[in-house]
Amino acid sequence: MKRFANNVLSAIAKIIAFIFAIFFIATTLAALFLFNTERIAFNPNPYRVALANDNFYQSLPSILGLVLAKDASESNMPFARHLTSENWTTIAQTLLPPEQLHSMTEEAITQIFAYLNNETSDPQVSLLPLKQRLSSPAGLDAAINLIHAQPDCTAEQLAQLTASFGQVLCNPPKDTLNLAKPILQSQLNVIATQIPDQISLLGSDSPSLRLRNLRFVRFVMQLSPLIPLAFLFGITIFAVRTFKGWLAWWGWPFLIAGVIAAISGFNGAPLLRTAIENYILRHTQLTIPPELTDVARTVMDDVLRKIFQPAGWQALILACIGLGMLGVTFLISQAEKNRRIKRSEAETQIL
Repeated sequence: MKRFANNVLSAIAKIIAFIFAIFFIATTLAALFLFNTERIAFNPNPYRVALANDNFYQSLPSILGLVLAKDASESNMPFARHLTSENWTTIAQTLLPPEQLHSMTEEAITQIFAYLNNETSDPQVSLLPLKQRLSSPAGLDAAINLIHAQPDCTAEQLAQLTASFGQVLCNPPKDTLNLAKPILQSQLNVIATQIPDQISLLGSDSPSLRLRNLRFVRFVMQLSPLIPLAFLFGITIFAVRTFKGWLAWWGWPFLIAGVIAAISGFNGAPLLRTAIENYILRHTQLTIPPELTDVARTVMDDVLRKIFQPAGWQALILACIGLGMLGVTFLISQAEKNRRIKRSEAETQIL
């Protein structure tokens, strides 16, 4: 009866250990990717490198064009109200040299990660360089070049321009435009004052709550490797009784988790990027210039590869450790088998 009870308890312990092994495999897969995501995704350097490699700085005027067109639509300056986001993009490209665009992008990235790392509560990017150049002679030249790119004014449009310059956007005769330059310059000065000195990189819907949630998520990601260790400890308590048993009970979970995670790590980045992209499209309403779509996709692919590849190599190491442990288990089993055979042969010879 006592032996039966011991056998039942041993069977229950092995079942629990087997369940813990399954949980160990699942949590190891999650921990490998969560830990690497927290370590890499919240570091600005991979994004800086990816943006530089994809010439993102050349696309920044398109983003500024969207922001400025939205602000200008509420302006009391006729010339500003007629400018589209494409017009503002052209102006930004003309007024901001490449090094200034690079600096503004670097500032935006720095501010975003300062927010994520709890160093600022309201990440912003400065528009002062654009405001200063817009109200300078360079701003007047950019506006005139934009006007010259428009179709020639009709007689009706010229009459509107004579009444109030900026009511329509067209290309007037040279003499008319020369007379209107002081008016255009004064309008540009007013437009520059109406542009905010800084723009917030966050929405207005409870950013502090989002930040608290993000900090908690990051804390969980940092501690995620401890969860599979807890299940590994449970396996040891319930099932391991010998050195050979330890090798087997640890080796198989290591090998299975390592192989699955390695395959996912080396092949999963494009799939995850597609899933993230579909989620964003379904749950948010983003207005992104078409030329920025490919840039965002490329940057996301690059950063995800930087997250997944280390996880893949770590998983491969884990699989090799598991395979090594199982190999030692096999050698021990063979040695035990040989000893049993020799013992059996010795007993046979005695008989």
